[in-house]
Amino acid sequence: MRERQRHTLWRIHIRPKGPDGKAAPRKSIDLCLGKGVIGIGWGFQGEKPPTSVKEFYRRAKKKFSGKGWKGAANAIISPDGKGMEIGDLVWMRNLEGTYYLGRITGGWEYNHSGEFGEHDIVNMRPCDLHRVDKRIPGAIINRFVSSQTVCRIHDKTALIFSKLVYNDMTESDLYDDTDVDLSNIFSLLSAEDLEDVVGLYLQHERGYMLIPSSRTRRNDAIKYEYELVHRKTGKRAFVQVKSGELLNPINYNDNDGKYYLFCSKGYIGEESSVKVETLKRNEVEDFLYREKDKMPYHIRMWIEYRVGKSNKIRNRKLEKRDEI
Repeated sequence: MRERQRHTLWRIHIRPKGPDGKAAPRKSIDLCLGKGVIGIGWGFQGEKPPTSVKEFYRRAKKKFSGKGWKGAANAIISPDGKGMEIGDLVWMRNLEGTYYLGRITGGWEYNHSGEFGEHDIVNMRPCDLHRVDKRIPGAIINRFVSSQTVCRIHDKTALIFSKLVYNDMTESDLYDDTDVDLSNIFSLLSAEDLEDVVGLYLQHERGYMLIPSSRTRRNDAIKYEYELVHRKTGKRAFVQVKSGELLNPINYNDNDGKYYLFCSKGYIGEESSVKVETLKRNEVEDFLYREKDKMPYHIRMWIEYRVGKSNKIRNRKLEKRDEI
């Protein structure tokens, strides 16, 4: 059975403090993964549990201060239909930075008995959770920076990616409304993704090795993303990657090593010296597809989706031609 209704995407921090401030986030996360739920605290331990949404909010307004509890509760409980609904997807991560993707499979449940009360996961939703990876798109990772307990991710590409991942994890086609512009694979990749692809290309095809620490030394005064060294000659090289603006090679003349530039949208002018090389889009794209198995998981997902979708479109055209 496929999901065809409109879905939304969420992010949740599983790190409750508990009513006494002693809840252990690691145990709370393990509880969620073990029981197949996602949840928050703000419960009524030691009191009679609420039996309805209306009762929960009436008592919560009296017991809890600040706005944090209400935003999280609105998302989990969804009293007005604007929070999590069955079929929605939600990302969480453990303390080691591994990400999990889940699908909401049931309505709000309240339980402060036993280990749920002990680990402060009392307001919850049943959730089919799957371990993904430590490398996912920046549009999702960036939402974990916020301290907000639960938030919605308003990003169409991130939602489509999440649907593809869930289909992949469950070996299903539950989510089929994953239409996206397939004409430009680079438009599906973040700036960090493009840096990874170009770095892998230069190491695999041009004989360079990446100096990892060079990625941590970037600032506004540095005109490169990272530094490389050739494995045979020992010569230095620098990489500049852009996705949202054109690159002008003339700006990279004054340097003490070779510059490799890549811009998926193109360049202003021609290469200005032997010290500057503008990487051709078709070369990098050919490498991307040819060596897809060497790409990070989330980049590989986009490649496989684009190839699969293109094949389906081509097959439909052939079927229509045969019918005529």
